[in-house]
Amino acid sequence: MASDDKRRSNRSGERNKPKARPQGAPDRPFDRWLHKQLHAMYDEIASEPLPGDLIGLIDNDAAKSTAAQEMAAKLSIEKEK
Repeated sequence: MASDDKRRSNRSGERNKPKARPQGAPDRPFDRWLHKQLHAMYDEIASEPLPGDLIGLIDNDAAKSTAAQEMAAKLSIEKEK
């Protein structure tokens, strides 16, 4: 019956949850190194402005999504009546 208890505790997921680091805990050396290397490689690229064409696409998509949400809200109100 001990194996039944073991299975139940595994199914709950308590043993599989990653342990949270205390706030303010120092990073591991690899994490610090990786963070530094990624910033060295991509900071310049990430700080560049987005092209106008891409901004236009994002704005158009946002406008369509807002219009679709408004239409869905109107339809749900009409269905409730």
